[in-house]
Formats: sequence, structure tokens, C-alpha cells
Amino acid sequence: MPSPFPGMDPYLEQPAFWSSFHNRLVVAIADAIEAMLDPQYYVEVETRTYYSDDDNSVL
Repeated sequence: MPSPFPGMDPYLEQPAFWSSFHNRLVVAIADAIEAMLDPQYYVEVETRTYYSDDDNSVL
């Protein structure tokens, strides 16, 4: 099957050799972004934040 993205192939070959690639890439990007942020901001990976104004809400 040809790549749906002309000029690049986003599908990684040999998953056994690339098992940690995505996790490491996300952390590297987070570190790069955090270095550019004002001190009052921070970057978190794999964190979910839920906001609700409903007192009866179950999160």
C-alpha cells in the first residue's frame, strides 16, 4: 500500500527496534517546549486535567 503522505513514510518499520521511539520523542519535545516557556508555566506528559462547574459532576 502506498503512503498517504507523498514524500514521507510516517509508519515505522521494525517495531521491535522502535518500541520506545514515541515516548522518547514526546519527552524530548516537552523538554524543548518547556525551555521556551515563562517560569509560571510548565509542561506535563501523560497528564489529564478535568474542569467542571457542575457540583454534581463525577470525574
